[in-house]
Amino acid sequence: MGGLICDENSMHPRHWILIFTLLSVTPVIGLEVNQASEADLDGLRGIGPPFTRRLLAARAEQPFQDWSDLIRRVSGMGPRMAQRLSDQGLTVQGRPLNPLAPAQQSTTNQPAAP
Repeated sequence: MGGLICDENSMHPRHWILIFTLLSVTPVIGLEVNQASEADLDGLRGIGPPFTRRLLAARAEQPFQDWSDLIRRVSGMGPRMAQRLSDQGLTVQGRPLNPLAPAQQSTTNQPAAP
């Protein structure tokens, strides 16, 4: 059992590497777009200060009601960027983007089969 016993106060360097890696790729959990600071938003991958300023300016006029409102009101925000931000933990009114919503919507609007 030579290599299996480990002092509880020491960790193998590989454990630290694993922990660091997991923390660096773990998305932000529940970053609400209507409450996030400029620094919080700038910390998201894929957006920079100009985009953050546009988002904050739109939010200052009125809080975002849902993802479609955010996409409609912020120049440069499209469905793909919205999905990437949602994947990182961004929420609107506490909800992540539901990528199935348009598909579900289109099937519910179709007439019933005869």
